[in-house]
Amino acid sequence: MEFTDLLPCTVVERVNRFLVNVKLNDKIVEAHLHDPGRLKEIIYTGNKVLVRRKSGKKTGYRITFGLREDQYILIDSGLHSQIASHFVSQECKPEVKIDDRRLDFACNDIFIEVKGCTLSIDGVAIFPDAPTLRGYEHLRLLERLAQEGKGAYVLFLIFSDATSFRPNSETDPRFSDEFYKALKNGVKFSFKRFSFDGKYLKYSGDILTFDGDDKS
Repeated sequence: MEFTDLLPCTVVERVNRFLVNVKLNDKIVEAHLHDPGRLKEIIYTGNKVLVRRKSGKKTGYRITFGLREDQYILIDSGLHSQIASHFVSQECKPEVKIDDRRLDFACNDIFIEVKGCTLSIDGVAIFPDAPTLRGYEHLRLLERLAQEGKGAYVLFLIFSDATSFRPNSETDPRFSDEFYKALKNGVKFSFKRFSFDGKYLKYSGDILTFDGDDKS
């Protein structure tokens, strides 16, 4: 995926969950943050971010990447489905409603939910970085679909150079427990890793290993 309209900024302060004041060309402007996570290792005063201009929106700018250590990490979850669409069949329908939940893709009796992972520690990708009731409910729904004989998949988009993955049992033990329960009961998990070179977000391979207890 190519990005040609990115503007470098510096974080001034995070006003609330979805609004960040940033410094752009010596002027402080408001930027929308489309990510439900805490992002404490990325969104803090003085750190660098890349934004895109958004016409017709309240803030006018949208944060797309944030600097962590020496890497820019995608932190715009509004792009996740677009990225994931390159890895699913063109026959899949987006945003399919099952009961009172929505899943990102469905192809006949195959159901796919997409999650973006920005947090990594010592080469381990960790999800979530904040408690997620929505993520937990998605896992429960997919587990039920798997037990009914349908295909149930979670596609994790890993925006780091991590080499393994684990659910975040410290931050969200409920999600972590359900992750292993769903895995045991037929839900399939895929972990696709991406890197950004300043212009292109590139697929850089799959993570094939788990870190920690598998709760089997």
